[in-house]
Amino acid sequence: MRIPLLYLFILLLTAAPLLAQTGWFRTDTLTPVSYQGKPLLNPWAGGLNAGQFSTMHLNGDGVEDLVVFDRTNNKVSTYLADPVAKTYRHAPAYEARFPAIQNWMLLADYDRDGTKDLFTHTPQGVQVYRQERSGTAWTWKLSRPLLYSRGFSSRINLLVSATDIPALVDVDDDGDLDIVTFEMLGHYAEMHQNMSMEKYGVPDSLEFVRNGQCWGNFTKDHCNDFSLGVDCGATENLGSRTDPTARVMHSGDALLLLDLNGDGKKDMLLGHVTCSNIMQLTNTGSNRVANYTSFKSVFPAKDPIDFAIFPALYLEDVDFDGVKDLLAAPNVYANEGNLMDFRSSGWYYHNSGTNQNPDFVLRRKNFLQDQMLDVGENAAPSFFDVDGDGDLDMVVGTGGVRKANGFRASMWLLRNVGTSREPRYEVASEDYLSLSETLQLTNLRPLWADFNGDGVPDLGLAGNSFKGLEVRYIPNRAARGSAVGLNAAEAVTLVLPAGVQAGDSPYFYDTDRDGDLDLVVGKAQGNIAYYLNTGTARQPTYQLQTDELAGVSFNYRGQFVSVAVDDINLDGQPDLLTTDQSGTMKIFHTGEWGKWSQRDSLLVENPVTGRVNQPNLGTYLQPTLADYTGDGKPDVAVGTNAGGLRLLTNILPATITATEPIPVRDISVFPNPTDNFIYIHSDSEAEIQVLNVQGVPMLPRPSQAGAGQELVLETRNWAPGLYLVRISNARGVVVKKVLVR
Repeated sequence: MRIPLLYLFILLLTAAPLLAQTGWFRTDTLTPVSYQGKPLLNPWAGGLNAGQFSTMHLNGDGVEDLVVFDRTNNKVSTYLADPVAKTYRHAPAYEARFPAIQNWMLLADYDRDGTKDLFTHTPQGVQVYRQERSGTAWTWKLSRPLLYSRGFSSRINLLVSATDIPALVDVDDDGDLDIVTFEMLGHYAEMHQNMSMEKYGVPDSLEFVRNGQCWGNFTKDHCNDFSLGVDCGATENLGSRTDPTARVMHSGDALLLLDLNGDGKKDMLLGHVTCSNIMQLTNTGSNRVANYTSFKSVFPAKDPIDFAIFPALYLEDVDFDGVKDLLAAPNVYANEGNLMDFRSSGWYYHNSGTNQNPDFVLRRKNFLQDQMLDVGENAAPSFFDVDGDGDLDMVVGTGGVRKANGFRASMWLLRNVGTSREPRYEVASEDYLSLSETLQLTNLRPLWADFNGDGVPDLGLAGNSFKGLEVRYIPNRAARGSAVGLNAAEAVTLVLPAGVQAGDSPYFYDTDRDGDLDLVVGKAQGNIAYYLNTGTARQPTYQLQTDELAGVSFNYRGQFVSVAVDDINLDGQPDLLTTDQSGTMKIFHTGEWGKWSQRDSLLVENPVTGRVNQPNLGTYLQPTLADYTGDGKPDVAVGTNAGGLRLLTNILPATITATEPIPVRDISVFPNPTDNFIYIHSDSEAEIQVLNVQGVPMLPRPSQAGAGQELVLETRNWAPGLYLVRISNARGVVVKKVLVR
């Protein structure tokens, strides 16, 4: 008697227009992670390096939320405020509403309509986006492509260097927003006085006049080197007076103006590119004509701010008590000299005083970072069943952390203590296999593949050394399906093709399904090289097939390509997923390897906009593909330059039905799902190959099935999940999907 079984047939709508409308993925912010026994609120927020902090209303609930711009990767992150729990919940859907930002971004309400507007850098100076609201919905409208200020001869661009953070504040307390910044050499401050109230009686005009040759009666050269008592020529009543505006090259300054001693005058906190400290200047003049007559090189007096390079400050109420707190972060583009620990680069000082007379008390040095997975920088995720319990764990490569033995990369192990369908991760190690002690590498990327051809996936390691890019693998001595057996002392160095260099991102996959690993390389220049292995699994020989795979050629915007391969749309053919410096993902699909007919980039559902969008995930991204949700469809994890991870679950439409096996081209594969064995029947002679969802062959070599005979394959040691059975006979090729429980 035949026993009815539950068979999985995934019916996909693979037409490109429909995929573009419905989206491929949904952002996952909820899969739980615990660190040191405590659950993380925002584990998948993507990390943070050099944050610039502002507040605004994102969801219209009457409480200001948090917006963070990270200078190191030109990335905006958005967080919804919870004033009851006094926390911020990562809400990435709002990020799609922000324009492309570079260098710096501050939010300030210049027209006093109750909503924050957006000030940011443009190569000519400053541009402004006005916030326009309709109910709780809001958009940005470019209000001023460029700000101007009137000087000695005529109106010129109001220049703020790309390296700087200006002060946007009503300096003279007349109701409109003024701008204080440093001139381009960085020796003295300039006050650009907004004349909107004086001329029109309303604050919305953004018409600026430079007040004086400098502002504050001081100059500086380098770190903590001030000359006080300089006559800047500023005046209380500008009238029609104008002043010189000569400008030269710049060094780097970050400004914050606030009253530090309760006398009603705006004092100055200043960070400089050559300094690790914050300098405090005290104003004994007025607000419009400031006179800074003394300075201190330590601020605050207790637990002073100290970054290796260029600290900057931001004033926002982040603990919901109505008093503005102080946030400090490095104002850098990269970890110069590898001197900074980007795991703790957001210092939060609670204001236990008032807005007029603040008292800043250090609370923690990892604001927001303490609630997310943040490995420092250049996170590179991978999935594998490390402990052999039938679900996918995560191994995450890091850029590196400075230790006693130098700046070394490590790998984090996130063990899945949930199930294959409901994962729950806990950080089990921040230096898995103690690689930071044994390998002199930075920017480690884990690559699980069968490098030695024994049928068991090994752990590959791509990283940088003084020699450039290196790839090694650690043989996995355990049986398939068991907990891995890895010994870092057994690491084997792979010989890469001559064209592979530092900055490239290698990926190993059996593209032609011949049982050995081929090589796909995302290039630093923006193209993708593809090498076919014409040797063997144990002794590979890589032969270049093309340096423009999928038509991706050299391009500036798409530099530093990284790739991952899997059958994302489950049509039986491997697809190519790419990320690059544009911050976006692309999928090449529909067709045989390298002959894809479709490319999609609008990939992610957005519940806020109600549309499918192309999210900006940052720069120097490292993607990986695996079915971490256990539904038979490959999902995506992306590691970021900011040291964090983003998760995206595959939501392509699928239907699960109960039915008997249906022969296709005289071929049947059963039972499906299975526990211990699968039977493969073909009416003619056929070659059989089985791959897991990572493209790793499950058989040491293709098997042969005779005409009308059944081939029996044992699956009891295979990890639970989806497998592809590829059957080739005289009539063609059929790919069947089998679910192993």
